[in-house]
Amino acid sequence: MDLILANWRLAAVAALFFCGVALRRFDWAGADHGRVLLKFVFNVALPILIFGALAGVPLVREHALLPVTAICVSLAGWAAAAFVARRFGLPRTGEGAMVLCAMSLNNSMIYPFAALSLGVAAFSQLVMFDMGHAVLVWTVTTVVACRYGSHADDIPVLLRRTLGAPPLWILVAALILNGAGAPIPHDFLHVVLVIGQTLMLLVPLSMGLLVSARGLRRPEVIAAVALRSLFGLAVGTLLVWAFGLSGSAAGIALIGAAAPIGFTSVVLSAREGLDLDLAASAAAISVFLGSLWIPLAMIFVPR
Repeated sequence: MDLILANWRLAAVAALFFCGVALRRFDWAGADHGRVLLKFVFNVALPILIFGALAGVPLVREHALLPVTAICVSLAGWAAAAFVARRFGLPRTGEGAMVLCAMSLNNSMIYPFAALSLGVAAFSQLVMFDMGHAVLVWTVTTVVACRYGSHADDIPVLLRRTLGAPPLWILVAALILNGAGAPIPHDFLHVVLVIGQTLMLLVPLSMGLLVSARGLRRPEVIAAVALRSLFGLAVGTLLVWAFGLSGSAAGIALIGAAAPIGFTSVVLSAREGLDLDLAASAAAISVFLGSLWIPLAMIFVPR
């Protein structure tokens, strides 16, 4: 039963992805429908998920290095992806998509296994790691996406698109409520979180509508997958040593650093007109591989 509970989200992700592929193959839906779904996710689903995930997270000082680790891993991925993309000779839209893939961590894939495998203390460490990544995504990563899009040289438009992003406003509101100790009922936050997680399943459906067989074979797609997990793991290992992390904190940092490509890379690529084929294809491969190695990695995290 526990195995089923841990894997239902992954099964749903796979089923919806292949459903999207089938819909596109039979010409019942196409890439335009996928972009509409991603627009809905950005403006509605992500704000709901962010509020449910962060509004009730306790801010524990001794866990401060974990969000810093997540932020450093993402920033290192940005630099490495920009270098690799230029070696491939990718256009600006392709470089932007690869950068977003390297910066976006899919920590949501880790949660179901962590909830079943880890104790309360270790699970809270994972939440803190994810909080650092969430803050970066809806601030720096959003600006990066806008700069690689069609608004790079128009500063007023760039600022409006960044500051006007609904996920950013909800993130700020959630952190303010969190810091102020607002008495938000736990059951309410849980319901909001579940709704957000369910709506996020529209992303793999849209990925199925957007991904192409040619995209899965592109060498830059494979490079994006390797940058996210292999390079991320290398950077995470260095940070664990530099910060002196040990025990469950070290395990969480390493698994989080190697996490698959986050769905936010696909959402932001769609919003800013980047290489959506690259982002969707890389995310599909990365998520599939993550479903294989994450359960095994959890075995080695100290309880």
